[in-house]
Amino acid sequence: MEGKLSLITQDKSLLVKYIYETGLDPLLVEGDSLDVLKALPDECIDCAITSPPYYMKREYIGGGIGLEDSWQEYVSDLVAICSEVFRVLKPTGSFWLNIGDSYHEKSLIMIPERVAMRLTDEVGFTLRNHVVWNKLKGAPDNAKDKMRTLWESIFFFTKLPSGYYYDMDAARKPP
Repeated sequence: MEGKLSLITQDKSLLVKYIYETGLDPLLVEGDSLDVLKALPDECIDCAITSPPYYMKREYIGGGIGLEDSWQEYVSDLVAICSEVFRVLKPTGSFWLNIGDSYHEKSLIMIPERVAMRLTDEVGFTLRNHVVWNKLKGAPDNAKDKMRTLWESIFFFTKLPSGYYYDMDAARKPP
């Protein structure tokens, strides 16, 4: 997969050809999300959905986002990646971001809110919804001095305030 990524990032015409031709099998690209997104042409994606690693929660093989020295650096790295998502989204596109929070010196950082505010204020996203994912069976928490977290934020962003694709019936739950 690494060879395929380096081909795509070095020769954008391969990726453009894939995006605009029909009848192709799915293309899976593995790599640093910022590098992969930078290889994409402007306004070529209809929808992006992601749940990035949380700040200081897990250590993944090969490192990656979430292991920054400070939460400020983590938020800035997420904003840089999401800025590329904004660039590659079509005007009718949407972006769903599932993000959890972390603590620093026993204080809740409010990372989801900080990221959402920067994405609207600095990047230009329109925040259409802040959905609460109620995790009925959330992971146990070792802390004895706070309640455990049983929910996460899911933000629904669009590139434009109106005119984006949204299927209300697909989101409805039958009574």
